[in-house]
Amino acid sequence: MDTIKQNFSEIMKAAQQDGAKVEMLISGGENLSLGFQKKKLDSFESTQSQMAGFRVVVGPNQGYAYTENLSLESLLRTYKEALLNAKTVQSEHTAEIPLVKPNSQTSEMNLFRPENISIEEKMKVARLLEEKCFEDSRIQSVPYSGFDETISYRRILNSEGLDREFKQSYYSGYTYPLAKEGESSKMDGEGFFVRSFSEINVEEIARKGIAKVVSRLGAQKLKTGNYAVVIDKDQFPMVLTMISGYLSAKSVHEKISLLQGKKDQKIASEKFVLHDDPFELRGASVRPFDAEGAPSQKTVLFENGVLKSFLTNLEYAQKMNLPHTSHAARGPSSTMDIAPTNLIVQKGTKSLPELLASHKQVVHLTKFAGGLHAGFKESTGDFSMPAEGFLYENGQKVGPVDQFVMSGNVLDLLMKIEELGNEYNKPGSSYICPDVLVSQLSFAGA
Repeated sequence: MDTIKQNFSEIMKAAQQDGAKVEMLISGGENLSLGFQKKKLDSFESTQSQMAGFRVVVGPNQGYAYTENLSLESLLRTYKEALLNAKTVQSEHTAEIPLVKPNSQTSEMNLFRPENISIEEKMKVARLLEEKCFEDSRIQSVPYSGFDETISYRRILNSEGLDREFKQSYYSGYTYPLAKEGESSKMDGEGFFVRSFSEINVEEIARKGIAKVVSRLGAQKLKTGNYAVVIDKDQFPMVLTMISGYLSAKSVHEKISLLQGKKDQKIASEKFVLHDDPFELRGASVRPFDAEGAPSQKTVLFENGVLKSFLTNLEYAQKMNLPHTSHAARGPSSTMDIAPTNLIVQKGTKSLPELLASHKQVVHLTKFAGGLHAGFKESTGDFSMPAEGFLYENGQKVGPVDQFVMSGNVLDLLMKIEELGNEYNKPGSSYICPDVLVSQLSFAGA
């Protein structure tokens, strides 16, 4: 018996009597998290979760409520709370908010592949993520390492008759060793994201983590000046994070996007091509449908530097007379928003050594020392962010550099892109990027 569907049918009856439309989003899953410290099991956490969130639409108004109790009594009570919220919060708009109808098919995405892997094998991976790092004598400790196994699911039902579900399973992990040599100490690391246990290569992950951290030992201060910079493929996602909010039709409508009024204009280098692709299996944000149940689709955002599209859900596609791109985003406990899935920057043709030899002096930026809160102003696009990396002269590595701040404006940065690398960053991110050469940025250092 499908208890969820049966309970939702009772809620639909209530909504019909109340003159409302209703949507129920259920998400949940299972997670196993393992971690070792000093060769001893330090954390062992197995969790299960589920939550139902209601969106109730009354004309142009919508209200929300959520519960972790999926009994009929609790669901009906939560629906009534969302209905009250919809009647209390009045919208300035008059058009009725639509719900997705079940007359379109979603793509099949067979990403739910549970495997019969023993707990001993999983613990061995977690143990080796720490242990393998100590094969290098410069590693003092491994403050952060761990293994995770995740199963997640999402189901959306609405009063138009829609009922869609998606499940996926994957493994992830990381190791971040602390290295010391003389007076210099640094911490860095590597992670993985795979959909099959057999794809996990602990030796390679530890080797890459060690190589990253020891290469940064003995860093010198960078001299203040303007430099060409290669933003590493693992760090360019920070730039995409800066601009991702501007791509939402909601932020454009609310006049908080710097891209307002710039559609079909060239606002980035012609080398810059950006797509949103919810079907890209390298990405962490794969999905066959969005948070309203609309079938996923690929969207061209930038083509040769020209802004081609904004991301929409049903409401804002209707409000702004824009194509519906199926980018509704919310969790059961949040309100409706718009967000990208996997943002993919098209690769170029240059190898990393070629990019690093493209100017007399080039900074290879390999680490932003803080998140966006460290120095990004969304209202202007200006950034001033602590970073670390390596200085190159005439294509030859001079050495690691740190204690500098990279400053500029994110839209200027996009316009100054000269070339792009021919390899992507590792799987597991929602931002899929190559190395990116920017002709000039300001660096404040020694």
